[in-house]
Amino acid sequence: MLARFTFGPLPGVVVRPAPASAGCGAAAVRALAAHGRPYLGGLLELRTTGRPSAAARRRAAALAVTSALRGGPGVARVRSAAP
Repeated sequence: MLARFTFGPLPGVVVRPAPASAGCGAAAVRALAAHGRPYLGGLLELRTTGRPSAAARRRAAALAVTSALRGGPGVARVRSAAP
């Protein structure tokens, strides 16, 4: 599971591809709020091989946002066993 977050000009998070986004957008918004930046938004791109669990997708989303907020590349890789 690979998640990449880039900041955008408007608040809110857009997740691509949409079918894989179950809960990922909310996880990204929660991560922004947890870091005191609820007014920010951006694009969260998800890439997978296989079928990662929903928890792994949400964790990757939150870690990618945290990476971007800390000045990093905004990328997170999470391994997960198939559900």
